Amino acid sequence: MENNITSIKRHEPLFKIFKRNDMPKWKALLIRVCATLGAIIFSMILASIIIGKNPFEIFGTMVSGAFDLPWRLIYDGVVLLGFGIAIVPAFKMRFWNMGANGQVLVGCLAACLVMFYFGNKMNNVILIIIMFIVSLIASIIWAVVPAIFKAFFNTNETLFTLMMNYIAIGLVAYCNFVMAKGMRETPGIINNLTEKGWITFHFLPPTIKSYILPIIVIILITVFIYIYITKTKQGFEVSVLGDSEKTARYAGMNTKWIMIRTLIISGIICGIIGFLFATCVHHCVTVNLCGGKGFSGILIAWLSNFNPLIMAGVSLFMSFIDNGTSSVTATYSLGSNALSSVIIGLIFFAILISEFFIRYRVVRRQRTTKEAKEC
Repeated sequence: MENNITSIKRHEPLFKIFKRNDMPKWKALLIRVCATLGAIIFSMILASIIIGKNPFEIFGTMVSGAFDLPWRLIYDGVVLLGFGIAIVPAFKMRFWNMGANGQVLVGCLAACLVMFYFGNKMNNVILIIIMFIVSLIASIIWAVVPAIFKAFFNTNETLFTLMMNYIAIGLVAYCNFVMAKGMRETPGIINNLTEKGWITFHFLPPTIKSYILPIIVIILITVFIYIYITKTKQGFEVSVLGDSEKTARYAGMNTKWIMIRTLIISGIICGIIGFLFATCVHHCVTVNLCGGKGFSGILIAWLSNFNPLIMAGVSLFMSFIDNGTSSVTATYSLGSNALSSVIIGLIFFAILISEFFIRYRVVRRQRTTKEAKEC
């Protein structure tokens, strides 16, 4: 018996991880800032080795390039924020919605199909209203189907929502091929001459008119979600379900309906983004429309601890890095924007490591005298 106890002790892990609850906010903020600055410095040194220029010169090019088109910088940051906001309610509920890309894609596709086939057959205001409605319906369906299967059959929502992304990509590729009548991959800009189904502000400068409405709408959505999560009964139910499904059921909450209702909200947000892409910005839909914004939004939401207001700052910072490194790529003729992905990846990695040590404490188990002698 004594030998068994000794054996168990000997096989205890050398390091143990405990959740922190006592770190001051100023200290946590300082750690995040230091981690981010360290990642940027390391990235500039790496870029200097690759490009063969002074790292300070490269950093200056990045800063000036990021602010060269300020409205583009703000727009990219706000759109990234929109993708993050779309998955926040689901993530607060511990429903790992990886399908924001697909939900936005089908929303934009639905709006573009209406714009393509009915653009010259009805009044522009009615056309835009119908586009808005079908965009919301398509995105809600794409979000709710995984929620229904999760609620009633306990399927894995991560894999389900990821697969819905690939279905959306295939659907977009097929519909584009049909609209182009098989002559090319996409029909290009829809209604380029008539601007039917477009929302444009011709009295604004060209650099602003395509971005102003998406920026305003997504900021309003961010404020709404912040109030919804922190101030409403439904937001409280989402938080309780995320903490413990058993507790939510014990409190008399309809967990299945809460799950479906929350994904409806995510679908509505993605539908609005897809509608704005179709009517204000791109006026078309492609398989690469969202890029990696859906997954970047997940990282931003997670790093911001699902706080929409903090997410706004993180999104703008990531937009600054992305636009700045794109300027570096163009200035030094690198031929690929992979440097942007490397720098953003390094920053994310540094922040994730800092978040781990902010939220958890690693304790080394002290060795007994007998263990020390055996070593």
